[in-house]
Amino acid sequence: MSRTAPVALGRERERMLAVPADGEPIVPPNMSRVRTPLEGAVLLPEGVAPATGARAVRAIPDGNRAAILEGAEVGLWGRSFLVGVKGVGARAPMYDGDGPGPGWTPVAGAPLFTSESWFGESPWGAMGKRACEEDAAITGLAGPDGIRGMHICPMVRATPLPGWLMERAMSQWWYRRLDGGLPYYQEVRLLPSDVRLFYQAESTLGRRTGPVLEAFGIEGEEGLDAFIERYLASGMAALTLAARTVEEVEGRGVAALDYADVWLDKDSVLAPDGTLFFADIEGLEWVVLRDDEEVLARMRRQFERNAYEYLYGADRLLRERERMAGAARGREERRRDLGARLQLALERDPYVAVEEGRAHLDLALLPHEGHAPELRLRMLDFEEGAT
Repeated sequence: MSRTAPVALGRERERMLAVPADGEPIVPPNMSRVRTPLEGAVLLPEGVAPATGARAVRAIPDGNRAAILEGAEVGLWGRSFLVGVKGVGARAPMYDGDGPGPGWTPVAGAPLFTSESWFGESPWGAMGKRACEEDAAITGLAGPDGIRGMHICPMVRATPLPGWLMERAMSQWWYRRLDGGLPYYQEVRLLPSDVRLFYQAESTLGRRTGPVLEAFGIEGEEGLDAFIERYLASGMAALTLAARTVEEVEGRGVAALDYADVWLDKDSVLAPDGTLFFADIEGLEWVVLRDDEEVLARMRRQFERNAYEYLYGADRLLRERERMAGAARGREERRRDLGARLQLALERDPYVAVEEGRAHLDLALLPHEGHAPELRLRMLDFEEGAT
């Protein structure tokens, strides 16, 4: 059995303040009824926020500019989620050394809000309006099964930071100030855990496989088998997002969702049942593809670009399964075990067909509603020396 409740394994705690907000939030249409403990407020570090009209909140740091509310859960899509906040100030300066501007006063442990440009879409420490609008649009595509099988951490709302804080941030930068001016935003999003695949978390599946599974409540070989199956199915959906979302764009061919400057190993989190959720959805973007050749090339690139992270997680889980059973396997035997598990995990996936031969296991990617030809990919080479 696995836990049904979300899991936060971060050991650090920080005291923050929920400060009343006065701006108009950006809300995805399918999140209008979702309520969190931060309704009408933004979450600010204690060293930054004024005490007047604020209430104390305990939070768990989550990367450089995000936090998770301690003890808060929200139900959505038949699951329970943690309440995460992105844009609570950067815990580290973008450049080592001095602060971002002459008016900057260092406060021990207080994160930074600046106007320094981060990838041209957000200020260092907060979120930009364009990124929040894109997150709202991506969230609007999702439901209980994610985006056609690819699960995401939805944005509930993005709230403007208080005017006094934005004015202070606008006067602080090192080299390049973000174009677009105010307002700056803070996002509330829902996460099934704070466990990333390999990087940017206190606990990751790749580095602490056994303790993570124990915290998730995975017991026995049967429980781990079910966990692995959900990981393989949801992770494959993340590798084949373009095939799942390709659709016609009037007068311009077709478009599909792809990853920009994001990766599965650091930008996705695991649910306690094994389902992979993509967290940093501002890194998803629509790309226009002129013809079948461009669609197939994009699908191949997306798959190959993320296959390593997917297989790394699978490898850790398979080795843990072998340890649990007390029977280590060789490489070829492990590959065949993975092949059998993939066939089971993907048998109901309408976008991926599995074809096993004597020496290989291939995948056929089937684009949404036939908007492009199928794409065949080599997934596994079973035999040593096989060609």
